[in-house]
Amino acid sequence: MTTLNAAFLFGDGSSGLGLVLLIFAALIVGLYLWGSSRKARAGKAEQLQNAYRTMTRALLDGIPDGELVDAVAANLLAKLDKRAPDDYKTIPLLSRGRCAVYSVWMTVHELADGGLDEYLHTPSGRFLSLAADGLELVGAPECAAALREAGDASLEEGALPALQARFSEAAAREKPLDGCCDYIRNNPEEFLDEAVPAPDPAG
Repeated sequence: MTTLNAAFLFGDGSSGLGLVLLIFAALIVGLYLWGSSRKARAGKAEQLQNAYRTMTRALLDGIPDGELVDAVAANLLAKLDKRAPDDYKTIPLLSRGRCAVYSVWMTVHELADGGLDEYLHTPSGRFLSLAADGLELVGAPECAAALREAGDASLEEGALPALQARFSEAAAREKPLDGCCDYIRNNPEEFLDEAVPAPDPAG
């Protein structure tokens, strides 16, 4: 760049340097905030997993309804192999309730963040059938039907946006995460890491 062109762009040298420094400082601040946000999210997830790593009846009963499904999901994520975490290898081996709640929790969040097309083309899509079963179990049959249809291999091209809208509308009515909370409250024994005492035959 010639001296004339540089002068045209920046005026005098000091104002040009100031502009460059200002842009550089803004980039540094932006990267810092982005990194802090990622660390905060990762830190919160790790805190939840540590807090709910071993789910006892007393711990489960003490969790507020608004935090219950996230707490159960954190308990299940804590069970993954840290060296090679793969939820699809671990979660389906657990109780029906745990598998259902995790599948619904993960799918609802994935669809809210990225939509059906992204869901179906990531490892999360492996949970489609389990999530549909789970949605039926927690009282969200319309959500389940939309999800099953999205997984149909013969689905016409371009049909996913309409199914995404159907799922979202059904979720607003059926509230599947609230259904998960109700299921956990009604079936606590399916979500405990401690052994449930057998009934006393004499009692």
